[in-house]
Amino acid sequence: MDLKQFEQNALTLNEYPLDQWNPKLCEGVEFRIDADANWYYNNSKIERLAMVQLFSKLVKCEEGSYFAVTPVEKIPILVDKEIFSIIDYKQEAGDYYFQTNTQEWVKLSQNNPLTVEMINHQPYPKIKLKEHIFALLSRNVFYKVIAESKQDGMSMYLESDGKCFYLN
Repeated sequence: MDLKQFEQNALTLNEYPLDQWNPKLCEGVEFRIDADANWYYNNSKIERLAMVQLFSKLVKCEEGSYFAVTPVEKIPILVDKEIFSIIDYKQEAGDYYFQTNTQEWVKLSQNNPLTVEMINHQPYPKIKLKEHIFALLSRNVFYKVIAESKQDGMSMYLESDGKCFYLN
């Protein structure tokens, strides 16, 4: 499967009903997303943001594995950490909005909660974007969020969409 051909097939689509697509697996090709959410196709970094934006909309999770799918192709995605990275944030009208590495903004809410796990004694802050798809906060963004968080005793939290999201 040629990357240009995959891109062309995806660009012809108006909507992406990923749950309805179950194409045959393409053998011998793969996407990889490194720890900084950089995309690679067969070990070659994808530099065009528009291509990364397109492919990120085609991500489907099946039994804990990720795939980029169209109606006719299914390519495995190896993910080092998460599909997306949070590169910036802003606060508007009392709510927090986070920007992904694909330039999309997501409101911190009950549907898109922020959770912080501890992995190898390090905080692992991530925001749920959709079922099985998360964005990892960059270290820089996480430290800025901590600096402006509210405190409730020993707990730090952000308040957004009428809900508290705890950072520890």
